[in-house]
Amino acid sequence: MGRVCEEVENAAVDACNDIQCNSFNNCNGIQCNSFTGCAWWNAPCHIARGVCVAAAAVARAACWVARGACVLVAETARVTCLAGAAIARAACEVVNVVLDFIGLIIELILSIPIIGGLLRTIINWVTEIIWRLVGLLDFVASLLGIRPRKKMYFGVVVPPITPIVSDADIQRQVNAVINFYDTTCNINMIFTGICHSNVSPPDSPFTVDCDASGFFSDWWLAGSYFEFASATCKPKDSFRRVIGLGSEIIVFIVEDVTPVNTNGCSFGSTHNYVVIEAQPGDSAFVAAHEIGHACWLPHDGNPANLMSNITPRTNPTLTDLQISLVRWSKHCVYL
Repeated sequence: MGRVCEEVENAAVDACNDIQCNSFNNCNGIQCNSFTGCAWWNAPCHIARGVCVAAAAVARAACWVARGACVLVAETARVTCLAGAAIARAACEVVNVVLDFIGLIIELILSIPIIGGLLRTIINWVTEIIWRLVGLLDFVASLLGIRPRKKMYFGVVVPPITPIVSDADIQRQVNAVINFYDTTCNINMIFTGICHSNVSPPDSPFTVDCDASGFFSDWWLAGSYFEFASATCKPKDSFRRVIGLGSEIIVFIVEDVTPVNTNGCSFGSTHNYVVIEAQPGDSAFVAAHEIGHACWLPHDGNPANLMSNITPRTNPTLTDLQISLVRWSKHCVYL
C-alpha cells in the first residue's frame, strides 16, 4: 500500500506539472506588416499605417493580458493539483501505516512454529486461488496476446552469516530478474533492495532442503525464521503479504540448497519467499527461475526454457502459457 501511495503521488505530480499555459505564446509576433512602403507624400497610406500600428499594439497588449490570465489560471490549477496530491498521499500513508501495523502483528503470529506454519500455508494458498479467480479474464487476455504493463515487487534478504556471497553476486541475479521479466512478460519488476538481516537463522550452515522434508520444515523453526526475518527486514507493505494481492516475493540468500546440484528452491504459493545460493558460478537466472516457481511455473523439458531443471545461462525463454501463468499470479498486479 505504501509503495502504491508513492507511485500514485508521483504519477499525479507528473500530471500536475503538465498543467501549463500553452496559449498566447507569440504576443510579440503581433505586428503591423501592412502599409510599410508608403511614399512620403502619400498621407492616406501613412494614416492607415498609424492605425495599423496602433491596432497591433492594442492587440499585443490584449494578448499579454490574456497570457497573464492564462498563466495565472494554469499555475493556480497546478498548485491546487499538487496540494491535492500531497493531501491524498498523506491520507494514503496514514491508512498504510495502520494496515502495515496490522500486517506486522499478523506476520509475527504467523512466525510461531507449527500453528503459524499451518496458518501461513492455508492463507497463502487460499489468497492465491482467490486472486487467480478474480484475475481469470486477465489470464485469458494474456493467452490471446493482450498483455498490458503489470508490476511485481521483489527484494532480497541476506542472513547474518559469514562468509556468504557478495552484494555484487546478488545484484547479478537481480538484474537478470528485472531484464528477463520486462522483455519476456511485460512486467515491471520493482526491486525493493537488499536487506542484511540481524535475525540469525536456526541452523548453521544455513541449508534448505528442496524436497518434502523442506516443505514440512517450513512449519517448524525454518519457516518461523523466514517469516520473522521477512516481517522485520521488509516491513513495508507487509499487509499485502497477508492479503496476497501484490505481495512482495522475498529472495533469501542461503548457504546451501539440497539435494546436490540444486542452487535454489521455491514451494510455489506455499510461501512468499524463495531461496537461492547466488554463487558466482551459478547461472544469473536462478532467482528468475525460482520466482517463476513462486508464480506456479513447473519445470520444463526444454533446455532453453527458464524453467528447465538446469537453469539456462543465456537467453532463456518462456512459452505463451508460462507467460500468462506468471502474469496471472497474485504477486503480479496493475496497482
